[in-house]
Order: sequence, then structure tokens, then C-alpha cells
Amino acid sequence: MRLRAHHLICLQFFKGEGYTEEYVENLKSILERVKEEEIEVVMGADEVCNPCPHLKDGICEKGEEQIAELDLLAMNLLKVKLGDRLSWEYAESKLPKIIGIWKRYACFDCEYAEICSKDERWKERG
Repeated sequence: MRLRAHHLICLQFFKGEGYTEEYVENLKSILERVKEEEIEVVMGADEVCNPCPHLKDGICEKGEEQIAELDLLAMNLLKVKLGDRLSWEYAESKLPKIIGIWKRYACFDCEYAEICSKDERWKERG
């Protein structure tokens, strides 16, 4: 499975809200498979992005540069680099130490922060 680094963090808080039905079904499918498949860290559109209504010709209309910055922050926090292969459990295990920084620098203007904040792990760490 190929995932952008910021998706390794953001998918941890997915609640099935705030997206199109097709996008929600895609995320559910990914979350069913992600615990059993090896994940390759990539930049650019990944399996999460494919059905996203903001993806046009492989580029995110919401701002590819800003999203790439999120990916770089996530890679730094997770201590991974492009092309690394890891498990979902690895990313999940890093959450307690990184969620405070992630919330401060990545979530302050995210349209989904309110949805993510419903997760107890979000509230407990930062």
C-alpha cells in the first residue's frame, strides 16, 4: 500500500464524517487492509487521494505545496523517509509522542480537526 506520510497520521482519526460517500468507502477499505499490508511512504497522490473530489490530473487542487509540507512534517515526526516501508502499528505507536506537535503545526487550519478531536487519543495528548 502506498500512502503519503500525513495520511499515516490523519487516518488514525478517521470517523467516516466530512467526506463524499465514495471517499468514505475508499478510506474504510484502506483501513481494513492497512493493518495487514506493508506501507510504502510516498509523495503525491496515493490510495487515499484517488477518489478525492479535489484530485485533478493527479494534483490536489487544495494546494499540493501545502500538502507536501504536511508530508515533510509527518515524515520528520514519524522518523521515516520517502520509499520507507513500515507497518500501520509503527505509525500508530508514534502517536503519543507526536500528536501535540502535529496538532499545533498541522491541524490548526484543517477543516477536519473538529471531527478528529472526537477521538480520545486526540484529547489525551496535547
